[in-house]
Amino acid sequence: MTLAHLRQGFFVSPSDIRGPSNLLIKIVYFVTAFGHYSVMIFFVLSGFLVGRIALRGRMDGEFSWRDYSTNRLTRLWVVLIPALLIGAIWDHIGIHLFGTAGIYGGLAKHGDEVLPHLSASIMLGNVFFLQGILTRTFGSNGPLWSLSYEFWYYVLFPLMVLAFPLGKAGWTSALYAVAACIVAFFIAPSMRTYFLIWLLGASINLAPEERGKPGYLWVAAAVGTAVLVVAAFNFKTDINACGDFIVGAASAAMIFALLRSPARSRSGLYSRAARGLAGFSYTLYLVHAPIMVFLSAWLVPPRLWQPSAPHVALAAALGILTFAYALLIAQFTEWRTDAVRRRVANAFAHRSRSRVPLPSRPHDG
Repeated sequence: MTLAHLRQGFFVSPSDIRGPSNLLIKIVYFVTAFGHYSVMIFFVLSGFLVGRIALRGRMDGEFSWRDYSTNRLTRLWVVLIPALLIGAIWDHIGIHLFGTAGIYGGLAKHGDEVLPHLSASIMLGNVFFLQGILTRTFGSNGPLWSLSYEFWYYVLFPLMVLAFPLGKAGWTSALYAVAACIVAFFIAPSMRTYFLIWLLGASINLAPEERGKPGYLWVAAAVGTAVLVVAAFNFKTDINACGDFIVGAASAAMIFALLRSPARSRSGLYSRAARGLAGFSYTLYLVHAPIMVFLSAWLVPPRLWQPSAPHVALAAALGILTFAYALLIAQFTEWRTDAVRRRVANAFAHRSRSRVPLPSRPHDG
């Protein structure tokens, strides 16, 4: 997603390229064509990981709304609230320096005019994940649209799971079913549509767990990769639900195959790199757009760049700078999530203990 926004904020669209496209240009535009589909892949991954927590808790009869909501909200808010404040700073500085005639006025595919979306009410709406339902995304941070989708999926899925009784149906199952219906009607229609992609990931947890042969893994991975490439070429200029569902289904198939590979390993360069990127990926997602909009307002006017070797090199440097910027912020936010989570859990535990009545003391006499 970050690479896609980098290209959109600095380079002309494929249809506006002047002159012949060399190999470098084709590679740049191909690699940056997967921004929207990366969100679909993330929905599937989120459904698999978060859905597993809800399913296991339900099947074991130990699902706790307090623990579940504490884990989810600390994960989200520890990064989101600082990201909103930092984004507001970048947007206000950018508008002060460059005005609202260019990118801050909605130019270069970053959305609508920024200034009307910098109000405290919109920020508060984004804090409580109401963007796309009751309010807009805050400032120039357009990628926040998918965060509200994620949050409401975190709410809706456990309600649906708890609505199915393990034994005889009771009034609690009916209440959960009613609550799930209320949430489903409250969220935006597009959220309900893309919830199906999220459910593809959650459904992986219901599949048989035996591992397949190595050949099965490579066949499934090859098919999934082929579908991803086809989707990128066929739908990259016209994002629609059809392409999104193709990518979602392919991603679910690949995850299913990878989980059943007998050659899984947690060592090696790839595994270390993946864990390192995962350690600040959420921060990168939340903080990259405002700084990219600022850099675009500073460096791009009066018109978007034509792709050339110098421009590609400069864009690559800006991309590295953005990654480093997100990594720095993650050290004070995302990397502290576990510590914050423990403090909240301890506070709940202390409050519970304080409510336990003390045993009565016998009267002397």
